[in-house]
Amino acid sequence: MLLLQTQSRAGTPTSRLRPAMSIVEVMVFIVCLSVAVIGASGYRYFSTLHIRKSDIEITAGQTALLLCESWRGVGGIQTYDPLNDTGLGINITDACELLVPEPPLNFTSLGNYQVVADNHTYYVTLSYFDIDSYLSVLNVKTQWPRSERAANQNTGVNKSLSLSALVTR
Repeated sequence: MLLLQTQSRAGTPTSRLRPAMSIVEVMVFIVCLSVAVIGASGYRYFSTLHIRKSDIEITAGQTALLLCESWRGVGGIQTYDPLNDTGLGINITDACELLVPEPPLNFTSLGNYQVVADNHTYYVTLSYFDIDSYLSVLNVKTQWPRSERAANQNTGVNKSLSLSALVTR
């Protein structure tokens, strides 16, 4: 509340309280509003960022599952080549040896591939391990860059997902 002085009709000053806001109150309100807006913007930015990262991880998992199941669907043969499997419906090519994930210990590598899905690149290694003459473990290991900056600078891939399945022959 501010104390405002006014003049009466007789010309003598009178003092009375009138409801009003001071400049300090206005500034405090503006600061509080600014903090709230900046906080909401930061929340929205980080929510969008995490949604994008989870979409990339979901696509990596779906790609690994698609390759593993299509390989298992043909009986887990050791000559399986996803480049010749026209039913996959994904953009897949041979990959450079430097960027592909290593197969698990004691597994035989079947091939290294590069998959582009949703404008993001994934590197895939197919490998298998024969437990005995009629049972094998199929493994699909997928890696992708942690961030777009790491992908553009070729600093390496550092997020991975491994999926395995048993198949009888």
